[in-house]
Amino acid sequence: MLSRKLHKGLMHSRFLMFVWRKKLLLFATGILMVMAILVWGFVYSSHVNHDDTNKGLSIKELILDNKHSSLLFKLGVGGRESSYNNEPIRFFKPTLSNLYSIGKKEKYFKDWNKILLDKDEKERLDSFGVISHDDLARRKIADEMKIAVDKQTKYESQLKKMGIPVIVGLGPTNRHPPPENRLVHFDLKGAPLKTSYFLKILPMLKALGATGIILEYEDMFPYNGILSSIAAKNAYSKKNLLEILQAANALDLNVIPLVQTFGHLEFVLKLKEFSQLREVSESPQSLCPSLNSSFTFINELLTQVVEFHTLTQLQQNMILKRKDDTYKSIPKLTHIHIGCDEVYQLGECPRCRDKVHDQLFLDHVYNVASIIKRKWPELNVIIWDDQIRQISLETLKNSAIGKIVEPMIWVYAEDIYKFIQSQTWDKYAQVFPTAWVAGAFKGAFGETLMIPSGRRHLENTLRWLAIIQGEGARFHQGMKGIALTGWSRYDHFSVLCELSPAAIPSLAVCLHTASTGYFEVDSKTNPIIPALTCPDAPSDRYLWLDMQKDPNLGAFSRCIFPGSSIFRYINRLSSLVTEAREYIDSIKFSRGWLSDYNIRHNFSSPTRILELLEDQPRLQASLTNLARSLAENMEEIYDHWTIGEYIEQRIYPLINELKNLEKVGDSLRMRKVFPIRPLPYLEKYLKELGITQKTPEN
Repeated sequence: MLSRKLHKGLMHSRFLMFVWRKKLLLFATGILMVMAILVWGFVYSSHVNHDDTNKGLSIKELILDNKHSSLLFKLGVGGRESSYNNEPIRFFKPTLSNLYSIGKKEKYFKDWNKILLDKDEKERLDSFGVISHDDLARRKIADEMKIAVDKQTKYESQLKKMGIPVIVGLGPTNRHPPPENRLVHFDLKGAPLKTSYFLKILPMLKALGATGIILEYEDMFPYNGILSSIAAKNAYSKKNLLEILQAANALDLNVIPLVQTFGHLEFVLKLKEFSQLREVSESPQSLCPSLNSSFTFINELLTQVVEFHTLTQLQQNMILKRKDDTYKSIPKLTHIHIGCDEVYQLGECPRCRDKVHDQLFLDHVYNVASIIKRKWPELNVIIWDDQIRQISLETLKNSAIGKIVEPMIWVYAEDIYKFIQSQTWDKYAQVFPTAWVAGAFKGAFGETLMIPSGRRHLENTLRWLAIIQGEGARFHQGMKGIALTGWSRYDHFSVLCELSPAAIPSLAVCLHTASTGYFEVDSKTNPIIPALTCPDAPSDRYLWLDMQKDPNLGAFSRCIFPGSSIFRYINRLSSLVTEAREYIDSIKFSRGWLSDYNIRHNFSSPTRILELLEDQPRLQASLTNLARSLAENMEEIYDHWTIGEYIEQRIYPLINELKNLEKVGDSLRMRKVFPIRPLPYLEKYLKELGITQKTPEN
């Protein structure tokens, strides 16, 4: 009985579950049918009916305002007429003439379900393939910016790998043009380059982007008349100089002579006949600006240089002994540089002592520039800027110097703003309509350097390019350009610093960078490789230039540029000199058997001496052989005076020290017996130091 009841109850529950499921199914079916009817009605009414809100709208406006326009229209099928002001408006299939970007229907028109899901105007435009001009412009700008950012990021990454400083704003995406004028400065004092060498390197400079050269003659100009005594014995002849000027003209290189007219006149004031022009009688560095005879001298100095640079065709032919006039004339002279830097003695003589130093300097510069303007009105006058950096804005304006000269602002260190602050730029821009800047490719980081640091000079050039972009807009006429200076001596009395052939790679990387506006990292497009006749760069796996490991650019030893053999020899010399100096210092100051004390007292161990002098013959022979080879190769570029001076300054002292070590070593080894200690000390040395010693009592 109980089992039957359970069976009936189970059957009843199953029946109820079946009925419940059927109800749910019917309910769901009903809901779906209602939704289908609503969707159909909405679509039908949207296609058939158009209310007055659509009147007066163009096809584009209708598409934008009526989110759910006819599906047929959106698919470009058929058309219909409406009316606006009794004028029929026909809806045509979209074409390139009435939409901004239309292609195939399948590509630009989305399916109906996506259209119903549009959320904003931009998606509606995209769903019809309608893109506004503004959207196109924005997308284009965005794409260009992304490409530029990617390109700049890749470029900066490569710079870091090469050990080249990354400067904000400089790179292949930089829209700023490079400086208009790129000048290479040649300091000729005491080490004049042969004319034949000039004729070889000028085309190379042109290929690297130079627009002109600055020739600082000092005592190398062929002065005559009352100035004939100031010309050096190995000064250029007029014929040689004329060949250089004509070669520059053939390459469209502007030539700017630099004539010192205030400081750095040692080459003149050292002579007895001009010593009365000194500001300080004990020093031949600066000219006295209060003497009338000083301006008589300056007038003659400038006249001889300027007139030579403006020779007529007939005068040129007379110098060259030519009968025809077919040879190209020298370039027109547009600028002259009158120096005026580092005037160390100023306002010290009795005539100048009571005058304000700043005004004394400005008056002299104005008077010298006035001489030039009166005789050659079209000439532009350039001065170095270091003497006016600390002069007040009011004083500079009152001097009227801004109307008559152009400053060349020079800094050779990497941190330029350390020397030229923002307020100085602002001051200069209020005084001068334009300005020049100057970096260096050699002769800036040590009086006795043999090879310039290409990395430091390149960073200086890059910093200047950034400053030209940032500060150039301050000046009414912008900045004229950049000069790359190459000093041969720090002044007339100093020894020679880096030779020009040893600085060609440094010059190349700086000049190319100044001419391009940034450093080109791709060896295939960098003009340095062909200009210096270098072999093909290694594969992309290897850096063609690594300034982190090779700051002196020794990698260019493989190139064949004018003077490349000297570059290779000086690289070897630099290493050998370092080794020899370390060896000598080690023997005399670090080791204990061949010091000055051992030598004075002739007291040392023969065995130890043999050990210490083991490397002496090799180093002496290496330096001697290198001196001979270097001298032979220098004959192509320098006269025998320059060759002799360089060997005497750089190699002979080391060879002489090594010879002395050998001599004293032989003397010490000759001694067989030695005295007992203590050794007698040299009492005279102690007396010189003010030290007195009492003799101890026994």
